[in-house]
Amino acid sequence: MSSIVSSFENLLSSFFDIIKSIFSTFYSAFETVFATASSLISSIADLFSGLVGFILGNIVIIGVLVAAFVGYSAYQQQSGRNKKGQLKTS
Repeated sequence: MSSIVSSFENLLSSFFDIIKSIFSTFYSAFETVFATASSLISSIADLFSGLVGFILGNIVIIGVLVAAFVGYSAYQQQSGRNKKGQLKTS
């Protein structure tokens, strides 16, 4: 009789171990998904940080080029020359 009870205890123990391992597997999967999502969000934030830094670092150069173009265009209009370098006839 004791072997039947022992066998039943072992069966129940195995069943609960299987259930426990299934829940553990799902928990690990969800934990991996959330860790990956967190890493992705962090990487995207770093990307935008670098992009903003690049734009702000080069905004002075872009501004200087735009100002030079506007100044050159204003100089050409003031001196009476059109864009082809010919004098205006009117």
